[in-house]
Amino acid sequence: MRQILLFLAVLLITACSTIEIKESDVFDAHRTITPETFNFTEFTFHEQMLETDDGVKLNSWFLQNEKAVATVLYLGGNGFLMVKSRPLIEAYSKIPVNLLLVDYRGYGLSSGEPSVAGVMSDAKAAFQFLKELEASASGPIFVHGHSMGSFLSAYIADTEVVEGYILESPIADVDGWTKSLVPRILRPFIRFDIDDAIRNQNNSERVKNIEIPLLIIGGNKDDITPFSMAETLYSKSSSVSKKLVEIENGNHNNLPVYSIYRETILEFIQQSIEP
Repeated sequence: MRQILLFLAVLLITACSTIEIKESDVFDAHRTITPETFNFTEFTFHEQMLETDDGVKLNSWFLQNEKAVATVLYLGGNGFLMVKSRPLIEAYSKIPVNLLLVDYRGYGLSSGEPSVAGVMSDAKAAFQFLKELEASASGPIFVHGHSMGSFLSAYIADTEVVEGYILESPIADVDGWTKSLVPRILRPFIRFDIDDAIRNQNNSERVKNIEIPLLIIGGNKDDITPFSMAETLYSKSSSVSKKLVEIENGNHNNLPVYSIYRETILEFIQQSIEP
């Protein structure tokens, strides 16, 4: 949908101008990783099949680090698949934590069909798995959400007991986000018909209720969820300890490749669990 809107906008604005399409723009390649090709010595790989309250089976990976001081539940965005998570795992391999990844219902090898209520149930099931581990195996639990997953991260932080939460390239609220997808000049001509289940997801309101430590990370070149949304959430957050980090030249999907990304997460976790 977003690509179509932007294409129409370009046609309207540029008229008879020439639009350049480079060879590098055509491909959206990802380095994949599978249980068979997993080669991170920092982690012991465990593939888990989790079950939600409504009987959906979720494929998940629990990556165990012998030196872990905490465990992170990672909740990806709309296009996230565990097989595309190599840059994320590389970043977290430098941090002494366990990491739980999950494919939402209808994604990858997970059963079911995705829905707003469904993926919220998926996030709950993943958290429940970690909660049932012995404390010596998991340690303090943090939840990390990217893009769409920022709604789920804030949801878990608001309804469960976690040590802290991370919002990466977050969405503040759905109405504000859809407006950001359309150039201002075209907004009078375009309307979004948004299901209530989606529209009701509002991080701007939710972060007001959460007082645990918060880290917000975004890129200044993000054209999907602009960094202004991260700034909005930071200003509205009631967290007693909060930090906002803007990554220079970072876009919506490449933040894990930056050293400041892993350094910031490591510092956030260490400071949050200090006595």
